[in-house]
Amino acid sequence: MSPMQKWYAFFLISLLLVFPSEARAQGDVKLDFLSIELWAEYDQPSMLIINEFVVSAETPLPAKVTLRFPKEGNLTAVAYNANGQLINAPFETPTQQGDWQTITLTVDFYAPYRIEYYQPISREGNKRSFVYKWFGDYQVNEFRLTLSIPADSDEVIIDPANAFATSQDGQFLVATINKNNLKMGHSYQMELEYQRDTESLTSPNTESQVQPSEPLGEDTVGRVSLDNLPWIVGGIGLAMIGFALILYRRSLQSNASLSSNSRKRRGKRAGSPTDESQEGIYCHQCGTRAASGDRFCRTCGSRLRSG
Repeated sequence: MSPMQKWYAFFLISLLLVFPSEARAQGDVKLDFLSIELWAEYDQPSMLIINEFVVSAETPLPAKVTLRFPKEGNLTAVAYNANGQLINAPFETPTQQGDWQTITLTVDFYAPYRIEYYQPISREGNKRSFVYKWFGDYQVNEFRLTLSIPADSDEVIIDPANAFATSQDGQFLVATINKNNLKMGHSYQMELEYQRDTESLTSPNTESQVQPSEPLGEDTVGRVSLDNLPWIVGGIGLAMIGFALILYRRSLQSNASLSSNSRKRRGKRAGSPTDESQEGIYCHQCGTRAASGDRFCRTCGSRLRSG
């Protein structure tokens, strides 16, 4: 392999290291369980949404799971459940794509992972309306959606109405739906309308199971900011290209040195004792031809005369 070919191969390997391909396709990830909890006007005048999932045992770990939520959504927590304790999970800063944001979590355990965010509730006088959509980005073995709205709500309309089982639990009207074996690409949408005469928030009680995690910030453990990623990747790429050019230059210099040494060796062979510069030196006493560098005749010992 020529030096140019070696340099080109090294350059390609460098690019692969800087821009690695995704380890696993999204289709390789399957969810064993997905729970979606919607809490209307819980501790903010909006909808608290908790998406909790567990990847199936047939999904190799670590895995990347990407979820979507509306662009106006306010992400507050990304965590996993370890023996009943919520621990911040590694994730990439959400990126906006049209009307939606996407967030990618790094899943290292077969444990419940969750994201929490707040989404605005549309208002028109006392009337509230809200739409939730699951895009079907993954196959889900068990899908559950739970809706909780304040108990003083009136004229509640849920679409699809016949899919939900409803009940009242103190401060909440609760509606639940369960589905099994949702295929990848099988989306699900729920639309909600209700009216309230008050703007008061529902106060959590000891029986409530929802426990919003600590809000996210720039110093949140596990946060992987992508704001400066293009600059970081570009800097690494330039550094590796510079390193490759240095190696290429050294390779050229090494080849030039080898070529020079080869010419010198050929020159030495050409400059052997038969060279004309060494011819015509004879002893003036006995006539013996002298060898290069001799000062005295090797035969009679007389001092040689130059010229």
